[in-house]
Amino acid sequence: MKPAIPFLGAALAAVSAPAFAHHPTSSGVGGSAASINLLSPSTLEKGRLSAGFSLSYINPDRRSDDELIALAGQHIHAHDSDYGLNAAFGIAYGLTDRLTLSAELPYVWRENLRAGEHSHVGGFPLNQVERIGSVSGIGDASLLAKYKLAEKGGTTVAVIAGLKLPTGSSRKQSDEGELLETEHQPGSGSWDPMIGAAMETELGTLRLSASAIYHFSTTGAQDTKLGDRASAGIALSHRFGPTPHQHEEGEHHHDGEEASHHHAKAHRHSSWDAFIELTGDWEGRQTIAGEVEDETGGKSVWLTPGVRFNSAKGWSAAVGIGLPLWQDIGQAHPDNAYRMTLAIGRGF
Repeated sequence: MKPAIPFLGAALAAVSAPAFAHHPTSSGVGGSAASINLLSPSTLEKGRLSAGFSLSYINPDRRSDDELIALAGQHIHAHDSDYGLNAAFGIAYGLTDRLTLSAELPYVWRENLRAGEHSHVGGFPLNQVERIGSVSGIGDASLLAKYKLAEKGGTTVAVIAGLKLPTGSSRKQSDEGELLETEHQPGSGSWDPMIGAAMETELGTLRLSASAIYHFSTTGAQDTKLGDRASAGIALSHRFGPTPHQHEEGEHHHDGEEASHHHAKAHRHSSWDAFIELTGDWEGRQTIAGEVEDETGGKSVWLTPGVRFNSAKGWSAAVGIGLPLWQDIGQAHPDNAYRMTLAIGRGF
């Protein structure tokens, strides 16, 4: 029997690998054993269950009040925050050996959200910073199905499809009692489909992983359509420690038979994986009431080194630190400084 640990890796990237701090992350269910932000092609055996939790800390390249006021003077309603925390819990179930179903529920926290505001008072323009305050709440849940197409010669390929549900709140208010824009809400109020694919292969002592996911945004709360999102990447990993192998349980004799039968049992030892991944994130511009917000959206390329511990008892824990190598983010959003992700999973 294959262990469940490889299935339990890191964040699923289907809802996350966030280039933009207002988007939630996902749990530790469904990630790759060779990375922390890629999808894995591995599926659970029929009847097996796994659970996972992940936590991401997103540190933006903070902008001063003067910078926000200057952007507001250009009619760019930019925002900023001290940091973002995105957490998620997920479960997965092996419907068949090839088909695994999973569900994830995120929780979003954005600390000290601020936004530039442009208005006119007495016929004169007024540019100022609105102190929105901290925003938190349950985000939009996701349902995912992963189907393993092939597994041969150390290479595994799978396809993924899913749906994001409008379970998160879209009625949060600022400290002054004003309804927040949809992009600042924990939930978008929209039903969004997702499609993707994943692959892993063995290269001697290394493992190569690759995946891609596309998230189709639809119109949600306040007649807002957040931009479509896409994430893709590759990763290399190396395992330190013994790999799972077979142990003989013993010899059994059957009445009337001369032959002896030996039964093998899978045996695991604790091990470590060191990995490095290169990922790219893209987000399209959002629209409000059919009007395109030109300064939203963007793209970025991340380098994320990390490590994973695989316990002999069936659980795993991973940590990765993402650094942006290149980014082109719309001025409405702050640039990224770095992000840290912790993922924990357990197979049953």
